[in-house]
Amino acid sequence: MAEANAASSQDEPFTERNPVKSIAIQAYGPATRLQLMDLPRPEVGPDQLLIRVKAASVNPIDWKIRYGELRWILPLKFPAVLGFDVAGEIESVGGNLTNQWTVGEEVCAYANHAPGGGYAEYISVDADCVVRKPANLSPLEAASFPLAASTAWQSLFDICSLRPGDNVLVNGASGGVGIFATQIAKIHHATVTAVCSGRNEALMRELGADDVINYHQVDFTQTNRKFDVIFDAVGKASYRDCCRVLDRNGRFATTLPSAETAAFTVISKFQRRRCGIIWATSRKKDLQAIYGLAEQGKLRTIIDEVFPLEQAADAHRKSEDGHAVGKIVLQVAE
Repeated sequence: MAEANAASSQDEPFTERNPVKSIAIQAYGPATRLQLMDLPRPEVGPDQLLIRVKAASVNPIDWKIRYGELRWILPLKFPAVLGFDVAGEIESVGGNLTNQWTVGEEVCAYANHAPGGGYAEYISVDADCVVRKPANLSPLEAASFPLAASTAWQSLFDICSLRPGDNVLVNGASGGVGIFATQIAKIHHATVTAVCSGRNEALMRELGADDVINYHQVDFTQTNRKFDVIFDAVGKASYRDCCRVLDRNGRFATTLPSAETAAFTVISKFQRRRCGIIWATSRKKDLQAIYGLAEQGKLRTIIDEVFPLEQAADAHRKSEDGHAVGKIVLQVAE
């Protein structure tokens, strides 16, 4: 069987009759830089899988990379194909993996190389970044999990050391990361306060929030409450302001790197309160835990809108607008 898999997975050489449809950028800039191109099929290393992509997720880091905001840590070679999250089926198996994976298996992946490569018909990824897709998730649903859910997971556990009974506040709870953070905290027996707009209150309670603060009406940093954990999933609240409502032994995590927060991260190592900036990474054990919860029906996604691959620029504009509820996903193939 292994020999059959390997034989069936030989890549066809790229020709004009065998293009790989991709959305790529050839320079930093606005969403109009995203262009439909025919590019060569990615090569597959001995420890990699070639995935035929059915769906890819849009994350804020995609358009931050596109603008060049992260070029100092994630420099690009053009043309560059964005997108870290995909769901699809295995097209080709690397030589060292033929006893572990089978051509045709449905999988999900969180690419561990910048800028990702998911906005295309095919992506080559390290096997350590791939898990099998739960049968109860569609490709569109499955593609919405990896980066956002990993960001929530690693913020809550790696930075905030989430414990049962913690009083947790999630700022930006109805966004792509926030929907997962709210559920993960509740699954692990925390009391969860979700900060979002009033129109999303019912949804957040459905996802498990014990309380909801409408940020249009109340500034949570000015309340008289105390929280063990504050996770700013949208990077809009400063650690200094959050300290007013953070317990003396509290933990704070944010998705937005800044000089001030970086300084507090260092200072907090010598204090009771802890501060940290999350830079999520692709970890198989986290993906297995996340998709395991999804398979059990305990963790769900919310998809705000699905765009065809060709409309990736519109999907970026919607993400940049900052008002999407849950995730934005690109449909690459049926």
